[in-house]
Amino acid sequence: MKKRRISTQSSPENARGKIYLAMRLTLLLTMFFSFTAIASVSSQSVTLKLENASLRETIKELKNQTGVYFVFNEEEIANLNVKLNMVLTNEPFEKALDRIFEGLPLSYEYAEGVVIVKPTPQKKDDVKLKLIKGKVVDTDGMPLPGVSVVVEGTTRGVASDASGLFQMMIENKVGQKLLFSFVGMEQKVITWQGQDSLHVIMKYSAVDVDEVVVTGYQTLNRRESASAVSVVKTDDIYMAGAASIDQMLQGQVPGLMVMNTSGEPSATPKIRIRGTSTINGNKAPVWVVDGVILEQDVPITASELNSEDAEYLVGNAISGISPQDIESITVLKDASATAIYGVKAANGVIVLTTKKGTVGKPTVSYHGEVVLNERPSYRNFDRMNSAERMQLSKDIFEQGLSYNSNISLDPDDSYEGLLNELINRRMSKEEFALRSKEMANRNTDWFDVLFRNAVTHSHNLSINGGSEATKYYFSAGYNNNQGGAKGSVSERFTTLARVDASVGKYVNFMAKIDFSTTKNEGYSVVNPFSYAYNTSRTVQPYEEDGGYHFYKKDSKYLYNVLNELAETGKESKSNDFNALLNLNIKLYDGLSYQGTFSYHNSSTNQRDWKTEESSSVASIRTYDYKQYDENDDEYWKSPLPYGGILEQGNTTKTGYTVRNGLSYVKVVADVHDMNIIVGSELRGTKYEGVRSTGYGWTPTYGERFMPVHTDNFVNNYIDRMLPTNTNTISRVASFFGSATYTYNNRYVMNFNIRSDGANKFGSNPKYRWLPTWSIAGKWLLTNEGFMSQFADNGHCVSVRGSYGIQGNIHDDATPNLILEVGNRNTTSNLDQSTIYRLPNPDLRWEKTTSWNVAADFSLWHGRISGSLDVYKKHTEDLIIEKTVATSNGKSRLYINAGEMDNQGFEGNLSVEIIQRKKLNWRFNVNFGRNTSEVTLANDEFYSDLEVINKMLDGNLAIKGEKLGSMYSFRYGGLSSENGYPLFYGKDGKLWHTADPKRMELVKSGSIYPDLSGGFDTQLTFDRRLSLSLGFTYNLGGVKRLPRVYADKGYALNPVANVSTNWKNRWRKPGDEKYTDIPVLYNDRVASGFDRNVSAEDRGAVEECTYFYDLSDLRVAKADFLRLRSVGLSYIMPEKLLKGVGISSMMIRFQASNLFVWAHKDWKGLDPETPEANIPILPSYSLGINVSF
Repeated sequence: MKKRRISTQSSPENARGKIYLAMRLTLLLTMFFSFTAIASVSSQSVTLKLENASLRETIKELKNQTGVYFVFNEEEIANLNVKLNMVLTNEPFEKALDRIFEGLPLSYEYAEGVVIVKPTPQKKDDVKLKLIKGKVVDTDGMPLPGVSVVVEGTTRGVASDASGLFQMMIENKVGQKLLFSFVGMEQKVITWQGQDSLHVIMKYSAVDVDEVVVTGYQTLNRRESASAVSVVKTDDIYMAGAASIDQMLQGQVPGLMVMNTSGEPSATPKIRIRGTSTINGNKAPVWVVDGVILEQDVPITASELNSEDAEYLVGNAISGISPQDIESITVLKDASATAIYGVKAANGVIVLTTKKGTVGKPTVSYHGEVVLNERPSYRNFDRMNSAERMQLSKDIFEQGLSYNSNISLDPDDSYEGLLNELINRRMSKEEFALRSKEMANRNTDWFDVLFRNAVTHSHNLSINGGSEATKYYFSAGYNNNQGGAKGSVSERFTTLARVDASVGKYVNFMAKIDFSTTKNEGYSVVNPFSYAYNTSRTVQPYEEDGGYHFYKKDSKYLYNVLNELAETGKESKSNDFNALLNLNIKLYDGLSYQGTFSYHNSSTNQRDWKTEESSSVASIRTYDYKQYDENDDEYWKSPLPYGGILEQGNTTKTGYTVRNGLSYVKVVADVHDMNIIVGSELRGTKYEGVRSTGYGWTPTYGERFMPVHTDNFVNNYIDRMLPTNTNTISRVASFFGSATYTYNNRYVMNFNIRSDGANKFGSNPKYRWLPTWSIAGKWLLTNEGFMSQFADNGHCVSVRGSYGIQGNIHDDATPNLILEVGNRNTTSNLDQSTIYRLPNPDLRWEKTTSWNVAADFSLWHGRISGSLDVYKKHTEDLIIEKTVATSNGKSRLYINAGEMDNQGFEGNLSVEIIQRKKLNWRFNVNFGRNTSEVTLANDEFYSDLEVINKMLDGNLAIKGEKLGSMYSFRYGGLSSENGYPLFYGKDGKLWHTADPKRMELVKSGSIYPDLSGGFDTQLTFDRRLSLSLGFTYNLGGVKRLPRVYADKGYALNPVANVSTNWKNRWRKPGDEKYTDIPVLYNDRVASGFDRNVSAEDRGAVEECTYFYDLSDLRVAKADFLRLRSVGLSYIMPEKLLKGVGISSMMIRFQASNLFVWAHKDWKGLDPETPEANIPILPSYSLGINVSF
């Protein structure tokens, strides 16, 4: 199927609308495209000698001399019957036009090498207007929102609303052409015959010929892109209750893997695109909003960003952006798509495009939803009840096993406590029996005590509208997101204002400002889920009088989890401000200037506090709260006899982007389509901050700090009060270019190049400006003549391929010597410094070379469509740590020495199973498989325990192994003699205990899944009622199961809960044939194992409990299938809304995270977040969308 081109010949009137719309679309796209110069037609001169010449003949001669295209209505010109007589000699082109059309009832518009001839508009006093209304639907009768409705030859137009309805004022003149345009649909032209209302049916295109790919630097027609790119609309992936757009992406984009870290409202998921191309650098993709790269609000290190735990809960670069303000998400994956971003893009780029105004009268829209988050329950987990736990304690006591000295023996908490009272004759047998029965039936529901069915609500109000010349969009939003655990909450307020406007014929601009403020409140030292999961149900939270019940949890200090939650906490508050100006100035025919100017400012305040009434401070004070007073000597021996601890951090970030470029967009001879941009960019980011820890904090007295002068504090803690400052500046200068060439709508070539210079690169000149580049090609097979019949049947097939170089910069590395200034030496009175980073002048960015081949298809007018990509990425110059002599002042040095490969495939398939007027059934599936293998790395294995621990965690890059390969001690079964676990040593013998360096490690798998993706289906009934199901899945990864031995070297803590698996433990010889749950730990038996260890190893020996929890037995597949969402929506009939001022209304119910299917070894735990402080919980939402 060929693109529509503007003809150089006169055309029938019914073609004029299509041609004029094509011109308008070309001019609109020019706002985003870019550069290289050609000579201006307007500078040409013409020579004419006209004798009784018709206007048609005159136009033809002008075209022959200048090559300018003329668009006009043949009938209008023929009806004039004009004869022209004049002589023009070397007359400037536009002046010649003025003379030719002088006195005629015609006018012209000249831009971009095209002259549009049209009747001179009537005076307003003579124009009679008429209101017409209508509705736009697809071939199945479903309403189409956002359809552009324009009167041909004018700038008068509107857009249909959410129900497909529109209304507009037009001239009361029969025969006018109304142009209907919508992404993915064939353009519709209707001749108005005077009717008051219209019912317009639009057909789907064979492919989305008008779909655009937004790269941040350019906006391209999808057919003009040969890159690996996925585009999704926010409305298509919307998930109720999600605070930011990244939380909605799981399972929605092929090749994009989202790893949730927590159910905490402000938790940030970890995102990987086609694996990872770095070992120690930042593995996350680059976020871009409206063409501007975003940075973190606080200077988070690469290790913190890469961490898979839930520690990083302060949000990320896009946390302040409301999902309601985002129109679409474009994911750039291969080198062809990302090379334009230089040395930040090896891990992929995610481009967000904000919403903009539409042509038409002002439309006010409200979106609101209420979400109920379900709390966790014991029915979902394999934990003992009170009676089972007491029986286990009885078995421990009867075997005479030893406990940790800090255990709680309170008779209100455990069976051991009751026994202690009985044995010491402080309790009678009758009371013991009575209280044992009461305790066995206690069954404290810690999930009820610590969690809640949380209610979350969000609201967004927006106004948009405008004319063809000026469009506007304003919004304000509020989100209150309560966490599942009591006391966890996140609040966000957002505002956005955007204006897209034209100033005259040659200047277009987009101006946008947005502001957000976010406040998070959570936990400091308490993990609510871990406490509820691991605490015995015999423990009671309250005394009979309603006060807190304190006990010794795992130390000698009194503890109550509710008190600890009340007396400790963590909170953060962030303010973000962004201003953006995109400017486009048309210079000559096809040539324009393109400028981007942005400014960002953010401030983040963080507080981590512990009052003097907390158990955390008691452990520093060395005695319980109010255990002593000022009259006791012990009181003054404490390092912190009074007051609590407050840690505060303030960070301010400022950033700017200045981009200047020239773009050139031109179609030559109707077959050569060029789109070129070249330019330069300056980008800078500065972090300034201070962090301090204050002791003696008294929040009840105006948050004062009471001076602490005890000897213990002065000797051990006073240095910790010194503040630490942050002052980091990052600057990047870049030159870039991009070119797209399309021949006859069949062959496409893309080329990108960029060169970056940054203050993080080495001082060696040859490494400062290394370029990233890419080349890609695409063949639109169905546009070939031999495929015409195939195309006529509604099919479209294309193949594409790309090759290029991407880069990644390591933010923590530096080519310079970095010193860390310490305290002043009291003897020499000189400042002491230590080396923080050794210098490396040859340090350079990590380079990734990649290729990608793919096929895209759309069959039977889009009934079946999809794509399949195969790729490989090779990364070299990976920054790794090398061990050097300690005489250098530090034993580790960053160097470029590692290599790794990523390879895989990804694809998606969409099928319209049923397409009927009253029923539509759609099914979509996407998948992505990636394998990351380290091909060159530091081979210093088994050199120390740190390396072994990294292997056990899956955090060591090993040559020839997958990235994330996790190793485990090799389990050898339970001993038939004593029931203790055995493990293989390197010598092949079985050991209960040994030096870890002498034990055999076996590969358990990778902590990263091999295959991830999602699938969804949607049923639509009677054009209004819609039911949808969405699933996500991960396959191929492994994780460790929760620990069995919580107290290494001792019997189980009396106040700790455990798995019911302990009921199936080894008890007698022969049980090892049926169970892998070991015997209860006996330190007297275990101490005898040391006799079998050589004398040289005894200093590094580890208990069998250590090996057991880190053995291959305690590894489970992390595969899961999650029912991501179940949705039901209904569009209210328009007739019910008439008279109340509402143009459209949709009501939506959605249930999220209802079920997770996983390996049976997880016993109800979610393998995606098995140790998170807040698990991912089911939620139920009710939402409404209303437009006025």
